[in-house]
Amino acid sequence: MIRIFQLDETSVRKVRDIDSFSNTERTLWVDLQNPTPAEIKSVEEKFDVDFLSQQEQLEIESSSRYIEEDDFMIANSNFLVPDKEQRYVTVPVSFLLKDDTLFTYRNADLKSFADTVKRIKSRRAVFSDGAQILISIFESRIDYDADLVELVSGEIKAINRLLDLDANLDREMLLNINDYQELTMSIRENVVDKQRVISSMIRSDGWFNDLEQQRLRTLIKDINSLIDHTNFIFERLEFLQNTYLGLIDLEQNRVVKIFTVVSLVFLPPTLLASIWGMNFDEMPEIHWKYGYILALAMMVFSSALTVWIFRRKNWL
Repeated sequence: MIRIFQLDETSVRKVRDIDSFSNTERTLWVDLQNPTPAEIKSVEEKFDVDFLSQQEQLEIESSSRYIEEDDFMIANSNFLVPDKEQRYVTVPVSFLLKDDTLFTYRNADLKSFADTVKRIKSRRAVFSDGAQILISIFESRIDYDADLVELVSGEIKAINRLLDLDANLDREMLLNINDYQELTMSIRENVVDKQRVISSMIRSDGWFNDLEQQRLRTLIKDINSLIDHTNFIFERLEFLQNTYLGLIDLEQNRVVKIFTVVSLVFLPPTLLASIWGMNFDEMPEIHWKYGYILALAMMVFSSALTVWIFRRKNWL
């Protein structure tokens, strides 16, 4: 799908039919979402641009994340999108800025792009070139990442409230904490990726005016705050994991303690039963009239004495 946003006298006009589009002047934004090879070729021919391949978009080297030439600038960044199977997945997005026109190439529906389209429709006077749209997309994305960090933080608080000795300490909760660690790591990687790209944009030569540079610096400050927050979430998750493992150890110790006490309580009666169960001819207790009752009483007394000693020592 191709969407073209072009300035006219009073508003921003959106064009979807690339074949009937001829006048490329005053074009603000050309957005390619899941484009076909034919659509990519058509845009390249009409606007005299060359898009990076998907493999080039996935490159993580600094030199490949940001490319600046005399007549164009390319920035590649990763965006997190919700996924049914893996909760969130990373999608590469390529930005190409040529003259005053922004070209975007993506293979997913992204909320930050939809928000930017709404801004363009409602505040047409604010957007006069592609650079402003590029910054607006990153601003919307950073806001979305901040909301995602707050969501994760709130869910971690809910897990923290569930952790106590009476909780159901099962394998699922430990795996849940691990999932949040992976999600936080993905968020941090994506935020750091944008930090690198925006830092390169700030150092660019002549592509952004003073006001746009100020907006980019504000974005860097917001990103640094998000990185600090994700670091705090990492520490909190590590604390939760250690607390959970500590509770498991306490629960296991309590179970072992119960088995130990039960074993020791029945140890003296077992000893007495073993003594009186020996086959010696000279055992006077065997011939006593109340020998059986005495044996039972001694067994009960020895067990009670063991319990009393454990309680006096505060072992129970």
